[in-house]
Amino acid sequence: MYKVPRIWYNSLATRFFIFRVIAGGDMLNNVFEKYDPTFATLYVYNLWKAYDGVTALNGLSLYMNKGEVLGLIGPNGSGKTTTIKIILGLVKKDQGTVNVVGYDIDKEVSKYKSYLGYVPEAANIPEYLNSYEFLYYVGRIRNIPEDVLRKRIDELFSKFNLFEKKKSLITSLSKGMKQKLVFSSTLLEDPKILFLDEPFIGIDPEGQFELKSMIKELVKSGCSVLLSTHLLDLAERFCDRVAIISRGKNVATGNLQELKDLAHAGKDTTLEQLFLTLTKESLVQENTESPLKQKKSFLSRLRRM
Repeated sequence: MYKVPRIWYNSLATRFFIFRVIAGGDMLNNVFEKYDPTFATLYVYNLWKAYDGVTALNGLSLYMNKGEVLGLIGPNGSGKTTTIKIILGLVKKDQGTVNVVGYDIDKEVSKYKSYLGYVPEAANIPEYLNSYEFLYYVGRIRNIPEDVLRKRIDELFSKFNLFEKKKSLITSLSKGMKQKLVFSSTLLEDPKILFLDEPFIGIDPEGQFELKSMIKELVKSGCSVLLSTHLLDLAERFCDRVAIISRGKNVATGNLQELKDLAHAGKDTTLEQLFLTLTKESLVQENTESPLKQKKSFLSRLRRM
């Protein structure tokens, strides 16, 4: 069980109630329908971000539980990577609340980041180092004691079948092996949440299988995994729940059956079909009233309460 600030819990209940009343009950869709702060490792509420006046996140909300894989799916430019980077502290949000294992990311930066692991879509790692030097370098930056670090590196080399590449320069490794090395670097400590941004792109089937097996082991041990992907068949098979992101909003969240119920779809409906249906419905609702007008209207009403 993680530390859950009382303020966080109470403020969520209050804001959720206000939002339901003002917005007619449909702006948060089913995002927090089954939310329980006792089990949540990640809580994101009403997240906004714009780049040069262009909205990237439009009041996005989501949560993730301990020991689950949450898929983040959406079209290009929908806000998936921006969401991850805000949670990691790589991009500053304009508005909203983010809590990681009970820590407010704005107030307790040094505490929450020690719980995170991140595998980006295209990791930029120093290719002039060999595999061992890279992991040792990352571990020392994280202040892992040297004796603990050396033992952990050997464990990861064994787990990822990288021992024979221990002294190979990174520039000589295949893309799959480089990705294994990046995965290893995120596991030097014991992450409570692992963020994966298109982690399987360009990796052969054998490499994908090995990485998926490793992720499943982490989840069984209680780690939460946020998987951002365009591969809907992968999300359907691999994720416990899926959050469908469209134009910076979480338009629907749930397991496959819950999404089918939400879309009033048949039992044979695929995630791809649900994705197309729910994102289209979201666009129709959005075109009725612009996001800027919705936000201004909401804030105006909130001030008068």
